[in-house]
Amino acid sequence: MKHKEIYSLGCGKGLATKGRLRSSVATVAGTLLCLGGGLAATTAQADDEDFGVNLSGYVRTIVATSLSDHPETASNDKWDIPMARGTVYLDLDVFTGPLTWKAVGRFDKEVKTGYLKNLEALTQLQSPGGNFSDDFMDQYDTSNVWEFLREFYVDFTLFDRLDVRLGKQQLVWGESDFFQAMDLIHGFDYRWRLFFENNEDWRKPLVLANFNLDVSEWDGALNFFIRPGLDRAEDMGSNFNLEGGRWIPHPYRGVDFTAFNTAYNTDHNRGDWDDVTFGARWTGSLGSIGYSLAYLKTFNPAPIVNPATIGNLGVLEAFGVTSTTPYGEVASNQVLGDWIYPKIDVFGASVNGFVSALDATLSAEVAFTPNKPFNFGQLESSLPGWGGIVEKDTLAIMLRVDKELKLSEWLGTNRPSLSSIQLFDTWIVDYESSNDVVEFFSFGAPKKKHTVYLTAFTLLNFKHDTINPSFVIGGDLSNGGGFLIPAVEFVMGDNWRVKFEADLWWGGDKKQPSAALESGAHLNPLGISENSASFFDWFAKDNQLVVKVTRQF
Repeated sequence: MKHKEIYSLGCGKGLATKGRLRSSVATVAGTLLCLGGGLAATTAQADDEDFGVNLSGYVRTIVATSLSDHPETASNDKWDIPMARGTVYLDLDVFTGPLTWKAVGRFDKEVKTGYLKNLEALTQLQSPGGNFSDDFMDQYDTSNVWEFLREFYVDFTLFDRLDVRLGKQQLVWGESDFFQAMDLIHGFDYRWRLFFENNEDWRKPLVLANFNLDVSEWDGALNFFIRPGLDRAEDMGSNFNLEGGRWIPHPYRGVDFTAFNTAYNTDHNRGDWDDVTFGARWTGSLGSIGYSLAYLKTFNPAPIVNPATIGNLGVLEAFGVTSTTPYGEVASNQVLGDWIYPKIDVFGASVNGFVSALDATLSAEVAFTPNKPFNFGQLESSLPGWGGIVEKDTLAIMLRVDKELKLSEWLGTNRPSLSSIQLFDTWIVDYESSNDVVEFFSFGAPKKKHTVYLTAFTLLNFKHDTINPSFVIGGDLSNGGGFLIPAVEFVMGDNWRVKFEADLWWGGDKKQPSAALESGAHLNPLGISENSASFFDWFAKDNQLVVKVTRQF
């Protein structure tokens, strides 16, 4: 029996909504589960040919070697190993008549290398008597069953035109690769490896009720979902390495912000993680042109600081902050403040089509977020951005060209080489320089009206796709700096893959290093002024060589 191919979706888990809304969601969820149970009952009577099981996966080892010394640690880190990671990935499909079940498990375990031991020692030193957790590696390792079970859902057809997916999953909207415009349903976990992995590996699955309605008369389909709020708090929003690990921006390596005078507020009235979120996306075609229109109620992808009230304990004043404005509720942590993920509305559209004159596919995506939250103020203090939160109408614009380059005669490739160029612009529509908006709290380079990134990649294939070099390059056209990733993957038979990769950054010329760090004192860098450095400047000391060995099965 041939099993119907069903659209790609998303993932998560949680518990909680409030009042009538929670009751309504529970009623809907109960109805859907009853329908699923009815279908499951019919499955028991299905013929044996309707049953099938398929298991695949891989075992992978990733080892990274530093090409630069990091100033926060006392020793010279060049040639040290910041990451030695092992992964077991399992992908199980079970076919039971009208129901198709999917379970995806991933177990990650890391070695506490010498470099990580040094960072852990710094976090302990800098959080005396605080909330420091001895389990420094928990940010990198799989520590419980829910983390291991990345996806678990069931697919079925409710009516002739309505496909349903229920459970923990990934739902991907949008066209962009490196920077997200509409791919905002899920948060991303950037703690274990920043910027150089597939989004599928970073994305944090959520519990969703996901529906796809085919409307063939209009050459399109309507995808809509409800996230009922059954996920854990830690499944929401994007995670950056605030625990002081290897990917927190310099000069904060070894500073555990989660233990040092700040806290996540998961129940803030502007961003309660128990609240229901939802969205709808229409995808269709007009002749040879594909397009989409979407609306999304979700959480801001990056954490925002809601600072403590000035005059309470005097800690903010000690770092030069002279005034703060609470955002909604007053911060629950009155030492420095809270991290919150405010809810946002996003309106999106995309278009793509093949242009024969260019022999290329052109794509564009626009996402409008009214009242998007940003940190602002106190740029002359040691904690820039901790003045509070200001809301700004924001447009995210992506333009992309995908083209196959015929390089066989020049380079000897065995087939056309896929290449792509992508331009991404974050445009603050109602921008005012006097607002002192920052890119990220504690780093005080004022955010510009337009922040423009340009990226490009080329994938080459030699020897019947057994030797596959690739080149990725990107740069910040607004602030300077960028990255280069040359790599080559060797394919050995059906099972083995070995990839060598260099992750190289440029920038850092605007950095303002701490005098204490420069003198070798290796003191707590909390409060170092960074009033000029932009995104790529933060990681200018993070060049690495990476080796990945994968055994597929």
